[in-house]
Amino acid sequence: MKFKRALCCAMAGVLSAVAIGCGGGGDDGRRPVGPVDDGDLKFDPNNQIVYENVQLKMWSVTTGDDAKTQDDIIARFNETYNGMIKVTTEHISRYELEPLLDTTMQFDRGSAPDLFFSHGSRAAEYVEKDWLLPIEPYMDKASLVIDRTDYVESLLDATTVDGHIYGLPQDVHSAMVVYRADILEKNGLDVPTNYQELVEVCESAIDLAKAGNLWVRGENSAGYKATDWRKAPTTGWDNPFPIAYGDMWVHEFLGYTAAAQNGGQFVASDGKPGWNTNEVANGLQVLKDFVMPSETSENKYPLTKAYGSEYDVGNTPLRRGDAIFKLLGPWEYPRDLAEYESLMAADGGSSNIQTMSMSNLFAKDSSKEYASKVKGEGHAFMLMSTVTSRTKQCAAMVFADWMVNNSSVEWAKRGHLPSLKSVENSSEYRSDPAYDAYIKNWGSCDDYIVIQPTQHYSYVDMYFKHCVQKAMSTQFKNSSVKSIMNEEYEDCVDYIDLYA
Repeated sequence: MKFKRALCCAMAGVLSAVAIGCGGGGDDGRRPVGPVDDGDLKFDPNNQIVYENVQLKMWSVTTGDDAKTQDDIIARFNETYNGMIKVTTEHISRYELEPLLDTTMQFDRGSAPDLFFSHGSRAAEYVEKDWLLPIEPYMDKASLVIDRTDYVESLLDATTVDGHIYGLPQDVHSAMVVYRADILEKNGLDVPTNYQELVEVCESAIDLAKAGNLWVRGENSAGYKATDWRKAPTTGWDNPFPIAYGDMWVHEFLGYTAAAQNGGQFVASDGKPGWNTNEVANGLQVLKDFVMPSETSENKYPLTKAYGSEYDVGNTPLRRGDAIFKLLGPWEYPRDLAEYESLMAADGGSSNIQTMSMSNLFAKDSSKEYASKVKGEGHAFMLMSTVTSRTKQCAAMVFADWMVNNSSVEWAKRGHLPSLKSVENSSEYRSDPAYDAYIKNWGSCDDYIVIQPTQHYSYVDMYFKHCVQKAMSTQFKNSSVKSIMNEEYEDCVDYIDLYA
């Protein structure tokens, strides 16, 4: 066995806390999967459940503006169910939430929340630890229906373990692309729709700059205003799409997306890593070529500098006019719109930037069905196994069902596309000005996929991110992508076999 990294192999921000041996799977009575009795439920004369001031506590992975929006929506639920059900929420960052819950479930279960709002693709791992209850028995008891045909298939699949649903999917979200529409238009360059066009646009801009003919604008240290057009320098303007392997948009979303758009899968049938394939290697080769072109790559110029571990490397270059594209989380796009509306108020404001999804942008063959796929992450409402009151269990499902059906466009404005096709296709959703302005540019929910359920999620995910990091690192310039993947795969499987 090879453990050159062992536990120290967690690169910054990648390794999630994993409790080893803190619970087993199996339907042992703690996780009923069939009909349940009435327990402490009360019913009215019409045989409807009576909810009397039921207090529910939820821990949520959302923070910042997302947390505020979620709280506003929850406030509407609390108003609707005033005197019946009230939900209070504690917002905890994604890097702190799981360690906190892990510690709580091991040593202080009485302090655990009733509901857990987090990433649904981790449900299988949580089930393995006995953290969750299947939700269908309590949905049924509360006279609620899960219409499987209405949900985006990959989102519901991610929360389904051994045929039982352990989380009600709320949304799907990913990184997306922001581009300088004004710079493209000024230079007669088209908005790319696939990988080949993306490379062509980027390299055309570099060639124009080298010839002294590329028009750009944006505030910079030379005293130019944001709206002042100038010619890009003939040397140094060679970074049209800055990305870095340390950027969250890359290691959480782009690496997976490039692999998926070239036919890659991530989880094998036994729950172990399934990403050690030629298809995934082809996708990661695209990212390596982005940084270090080869004789066989589509691009002859590097399209980004080798930034390495930096984060959000595209923000400043795009604002200054030193780049044309950047990756961003869609929940941050409203902030960018406001920034450009102010910076460029004298000439077009926020219309100078536009957004689009990553569909097709990293696929070597855009004719393939999978070329449009974007790796997303879906939030889901999960019911903790510490909840023993039947009334609370049912009330939690009432809340989750209401949130999934009623968050609609307000949640989508924060970059979280609805898990329900009926919501996505509703007139309320599509008639909102934000839908035409930018939400529709992020594509359909069906374009997004999440990692398949596996009890080894943390390991499958962590070692794949090592592959992305190394593929894009100049330190491994002379190592083939396949050799990098082979080594990481062997270490991942050895680690799972030894510890999981």
